[in-house]
Parts: sequence; C-alpha cells; structure tokens
Amino acid sequence: MTRTLVIGYGNTLRGDDGAGIRAAELVATRLPDVDSLCVHELQPELAETISLYDRVFFLDASIRSERLRQFTLEPGAAAPDGSHTLSPATLLSLSQTLYRRLPHTATLIEIPAFRCDFGEQLSTETEGFVNACVEKVQHSLAMLQ
Repeated sequence: MTRTLVIGYGNTLRGDDGAGIRAAELVATRLPDVDSLCVHELQPELAETISLYDRVFFLDASIRSERLRQFTLEPGAAAPDGSHTLSPATLLSLSQTLYRRLPHTATLIEIPAFRCDFGEQLSTETEGFVNACVEKVQHSLAMLQ
C-alpha cells in the first residue's frame, strides 16, 4: 500500500501564514487514509518521518504569488535566507543521506497569503485557496493511483 504524508507548516498566529496548517487539518478530515502533520516550521527531525512515506506533500503559505502554485521537489540544499528553518528540498536531502530513502514523489503547494498580521483568522481570499489546495491534493492522489 502506498503511504502518503501531508505536512502543513506556518504560523497560525499570523493570519494567512497559517494557511498550510489549515490545509493539512482539512486533508486530515477529508482523507482519512492520508497521514497529516501540522508543524510551526520544518525541522531536521522530520527527515526520518519523510523517509517512511512513498508520497509527501508540503503545504505552505506564500506572499510571492496570487495563485496556487505546485512544484515537484528534488533533494537539494537551499541557500540560507537568514531563517533558522529548513526547506522541503533540504529535508529530502537529509532523508536520502541519513536514511537512504526518499519518497517516490514530493510536492510543494504554495498557498497565496495576503494578510500576515497578528491574528488567527485567514483572509477570505486565502481561505478559498486553502480549499483549492486540499482539492489539488485530492486530485494529485487520484492521478497517482
């Protein structure tokens, strides 16, 4: 049986920045055969978890786009951006190096974020994109079967 993991990450106390987590929570309720994790940021410890799955989706908010964007990921080291968090590609590299295992497919879905001020409420626009993100995960899984 093919195992799928969805990792939603972001800050739920900063408005739309919590979109990845909100999407992962919805995946958990709508797709019971899919494992879902919600984390504040990507940490090295996730490399072991990732190594146990055949498919991994990373869901994150993005202020760079006004549309939902999907990327196929390959292992690689991301350039430091002054942040203490890891990129999904770096986690894939860690999984490959430390556990000699990679998911067959790894996908990043960026959810447009418009308001990242203090508060737990998503903007109406981002809320719509969260639902579209969940539908994209469902569609991707259907296409892979």
